[in-house]
Formats: sequence, structure tokens, C-alpha cells
Amino acid sequence: MKKIFAATLISFSLVNFLCAKSISLDEAVSFALEHNVSVERNEITLSSLERSKNHSWNSASPSISVGAGATIPTTGESNYDYTYNVNASVSVSLSANLYTQIRAAKINYELGKITFDEALRAVELSVRQSFYALLYERENIALQESNLSLAKSQYNTNLAKYNQGRLSELDVLSAEVNYKAAEPTLENAKANYQNDLDSFKQLLGLSLDEDLELSGELSDAAPLSEISVSDSEISSPEILTLEKKIESAKNSVLDKRFSAYSPTITARWQWQDVWTKPDSNGENPKQSSSLSLSATIPLDGVLPWSQKNDAIDSAKDSLRDLELQLSDAKLTLSRNVASSLRTIKQGQAAVRSKEANVRLARRSYTMTQEAYNRGTKDLLSLQNAQGSLLSAQQSLRSEQFSLAKSILALENTLALPFGSLSSSD
Repeated sequence: MKKIFAATLISFSLVNFLCAKSISLDEAVSFALEHNVSVERNEITLSSLERSKNHSWNSASPSISVGAGATIPTTGESNYDYTYNVNASVSVSLSANLYTQIRAAKINYELGKITFDEALRAVELSVRQSFYALLYERENIALQESNLSLAKSQYNTNLAKYNQGRLSELDVLSAEVNYKAAEPTLENAKANYQNDLDSFKQLLGLSLDEDLELSGELSDAAPLSEISVSDSEISSPEILTLEKKIESAKNSVLDKRFSAYSPTITARWQWQDVWTKPDSNGENPKQSSSLSLSATIPLDGVLPWSQKNDAIDSAKDSLRDLELQLSDAKLTLSRNVASSLRTIKQGQAAVRSKEANVRLARRSYTMTQEAYNRGTKDLLSLQNAQGSLLSAQQSLRSEQFSLAKSILALENTLALPFGSLSSSD
């Protein structure tokens, strides 16, 4: 499914990369799926498994041979006969194991498809995680820029008041220190963002010189509406893989039984023409043909201590072990899903609380700034209010980022289409 999606969007993505600086999350995913090396390697493996599945019946293909020979005397009388011949044969062997062989190839191909889908999802997960992290860092840069702008404005205002004799030099110096301290914090945030953006470009297979801007908001990936998962959606690639392995183990048990008890039927047809010289003068060759049928029935299976019976018991043991693994995996998945849903619900409540904190901190800063301008609040109170606002805004972005990652992790665990839970609004 992801490859089909990638194929439909790749042309549009290429145009955007060449002509525009902005890239959306879906465009980044489609581009990565088209160019990632691990995807191409898994395509080769899947193609090999598909070929094996399509040709799994080939053990029943007839064995055909054609030959020719001659007998020429090198001693004796000159009129001693010599012969030459042409022959052909066709043979076919059939056993019940042909069924299990075809079935095994089909199951292996289906396991390969699960592995291939997982490879696609791993690439998409990496892209989405990196994209959300960059959105978080970009929004943090915006907060730091706003904080620097406020600090600079306060410094300029205080400097003007100081020049007018309305403010002490200590207040001007304090505002300047606050302003200058915000600059390296902003530069550090920008450097981290650029480093992570370069890693993101490499993940997509882009040149590091590519001018790239991300399109989207972190809040889009952190919905506040209730998120639930139906019982029909509680599955995972691990469970699907175990179910296929159980299917393969059952087929293996049947294959071992066929080997121990079922007959093998062989049919063989032979034809030969023989010419003898000089008697026949090359005419009227002696022709012969034959058809033979045989059936071979193994008797090892009637002996309970035989190697083939041990093989059957070992296959049954492997089957039972896989069934226990599947039962435990289902319990573990249900527990993890319930825990993830609680984590998401807790994260949503935290985001709502952080949003309220931002509103309160912004109102407190506004009121403190007004009071400072009237002279009823000192500079330290104003700087504390500004710091509280910045801290509240950063805490909100951090909580939104954590919520987005939690939703992404649950989608990955259940192999749901990425973005399906975050778009539940």
C-alpha cells in the first residue's frame, strides 16, 4: 500500500523539491519510500520469494532426456554389424509432499510481504519522527526569537528611560544582561535545528545544500479529541508473523507425516530406435518403447522410534511453542495498547493544562508589563513574568511533541496507517 501511495505522489514531490522550498509530511514520506536503499533491498527479497511461490510446483515437472549412441567395431571381420540409435525418456514422480511444498512457498511469500511492509513502515516512522522533532525545534526557535525580541524591547525602553533620568543604571544593566543572555540560547537552538535538518535531508536522500522548509504545525499531530482502538484493530506485525509461522509449522507437521506414510508414484516412458549396418541398410529401424509405473510406500512411519516419527514429534513441539508465543504476544499487545491509550489520555490532559498555563502566563506578563510601565512593579518582576511565559510556552510545545510521539508509537504498534489516529478530530 505504501509503495502505491509513493508512486502516485512522487511526481508531485519531485516538482516541489525542484521548484519550492516547502515540503509537507506526506511529500517527505513518499519521497523517502521511493529512494530509501533498505526499501529497494527488501523489494529484491520479496521478488525472489514471489518467484519461488510461482514455481513451487516445479518438483512435479517431468524429467525429459534425449540421447543418441553408436557402436562401431574396431576388430574382427569387416562385415561385422555396427549400430546406432536414438532414444528419449520422460519420467514423472508425484508424492503428497508436493502439496506441502507449494503451501510452504506461499506462506514464505506471505511472511516476506509482512517483512516488506515492516520495512516500509520503519522508513515512514523514521521520517515522521524526524519531521515532528524538527517542527518542535522550529517552534522553539520562534519562542526564543519572541523572547529575545521582548528582552531587546525592554532594554531599549529602559535605556530611553535612563537617558531621561527616569530609571536607575542598575535597571538598564539588568535589562541588558537579560537581553544578551537570550542571544546564545537562540543561536544554540538554530544550530541544533540545522544539524537535525541535515540529518532529515540525508534520510530523504537529498543534498545537504537543498533549501528546505517544513510545512505544518506540531499541534496538528497532537489532537485533543478522544482516541480509542476497536478490538478488530488490536493486532500487530508480530502477531501476524507468529500466525503465519504457526501456519507454516502446521504445514511442516503435515509434510513430515506425508514423508513418513504417503506413497510416491513414478511414471516413466522410454522410446528407442536402433539401426544396424550393413544388414538393415539404414532402413526399418528396430523400434522399442515402454511405459512403467511404480509406487513406493515408506514403512518407517509404522515404527514409533523411527527417525521420521521423531521428525513428526519435533514438528509438533515447534508448533506448540509457537502457539504459546502467540498467546503471550496477544496478552502483551493488549496490555501495551491499554497502557498507550492511558498515556495518550494523560498527555492530552497535560496539553490542555499547559494551554491554560500559557494563557495565564501571558495574562500575567501583560498585567505585569502594564504595572511596570506605571511604576508599580520593578524590572525583576517583569523579567520573572517574561520567563514564566517562555517556560509555559516551551512546556506546552514539549507536551505536544510527547503526545505526537505517543500517538505515532501506538499507530506503529498496531500497524495502523500513520496519521489515522492523529486525524481523529
